[in-house]
Amino acid sequence: MPTYPEILKIRDESPVDEIAQYASACIQQGKIVVCATDTGYLLGVDGLNTTAIQQIYQIKARDLHKPMHLVVADVAMAKTLAYMDYTVERIFERFLPGPLTLILKKKAIVPNLLVSGLETVGLRIPQNDLLLRIVQAAGTPITATSANRSGRGTPYTVGDVLAELGPKVESVDLILDQGKTLYEMPSTILDVTADPPKILREGPLAPKILRQFRVL
Repeated sequence: MPTYPEILKIRDESPVDEIAQYASACIQQGKIVVCATDTGYLLGVDGLNTTAIQQIYQIKARDLHKPMHLVVADVAMAKTLAYMDYTVERIFERFLPGPLTLILKKKAIVPNLLVSGLETVGLRIPQNDLLLRIVQAAGTPITATSANRSGRGTPYTVGDVLAELGPKVESVDLILDQGKTLYEMPSTILDVTADPPKILREGPLAPKILRQFRVL
């Protein structure tokens, strides 16, 4: 018999702290949690646990040469994973939480499997309070890859997740249903290892906004 993940529907009156503690415990145990960001639903595992990361690659049938990004709770957690100068800290302060992924030079703590052997890592602080509480409670970054099979559409609802993952959803342990995500497009990706910084993927955060802040 197929086994389906536990699905918790999050409402305004839901005990958010309790849910965050429960989900973070799942992450710490190496389990797989589907949760909303501001730009889609993610497949979340401990981003420093190579066994859990390998599971995500298998579920998504993702090419091992395609790196995955991480969700961090705050700048302090980001600094444990990547090298940051004053300019990058200003970008974090101005645009995050929000629909932006920053590509930074990684530190040794970041598993090579996660970044496909690259010297860089993508970090996010999404505009989603529940997700950030989960990451904070877990005490570790979590993977920020879309809850889909590789090459398929980005899921913006739990219905999308179920459709995109198909039978692979049986590998998921917990799904947190927060309804439709804030944005219906992937995050903007900004490579701040380039000089000047370079937009690798356009998204909700328009280039003109970054230019106004003199990021580009």
